[in-house]
Amino acid sequence: MKKCKLNKFSTVILILCAIILLGNFVSLFFLESHSSVSRVAFQIFETALMMFIIFIPNLLKRMVNIKVPHSMEVTFVAFGFSSLILGDVIDFYGKFAWWDSMLHAFSGILLGILGFSLINLFNKTEGGKIRFPALFVAIWVVCFALAIGACWEILEYCVDGILKLNTQQYLSTPGTFDASVPLVGHAALEDTMVDLILDFVGSVAIGVLGYFEIKKREKSQQQPKV
Repeated sequence: MKKCKLNKFSTVILILCAIILLGNFVSLFFLESHSSVSRVAFQIFETALMMFIIFIPNLLKRMVNIKVPHSMEVTFVAFGFSSLILGDVIDFYGKFAWWDSMLHAFSGILLGILGFSLINLFNKTEGGKIRFPALFVAIWVVCFALAIGACWEILEYCVDGILKLNTQQYLSTPGTFDASVPLVGHAALEDTMVDLILDFVGSVAIGVLGYFEIKKREKSQQQPKV
């Protein structure tokens, strides 16, 4: 069995995650309050998840023969680190109000690219003709990104309920691990809805680009060969 060979950037991120993971495990022995233990336990889970994410491009290549370009691999790992480690573990979400919005706008673009890449795997017949029309591809890209975004919001909701955290920013004071008074009404929905809207905007941008890309391919196929 071939070993998973990581690029230099992913290797550095993996080492950083291993250091954070070890530090969190050690800190568990010195915590007393239940809320602090829950917080660190969730950080350990997120760090372990990040370490798994680093190997996903290599696993795709080995298991389903999908080669992820180096630039996309670096972008994928950087986004995961910015979201899970910088965002939650180091709490950039609480320290910088714009951090979550920036990542969700970026995630809509990344998910749109992923959705477009996936449908491209099935978008050609044996004769080389395009199977799915451009409008369908554009709609698929947006729906794919929104579906993943919605699943993420469901995960955040479950985590908040089980571990008593604040990943959906439903408490009156910004931050991930607050114990302040919950927001009510429209204000309580703001973080979730803004995240989904940003996912939508980012994916629409890729959907539009994908639409014109498919149209371009269709036009080139219709031109008679000389």
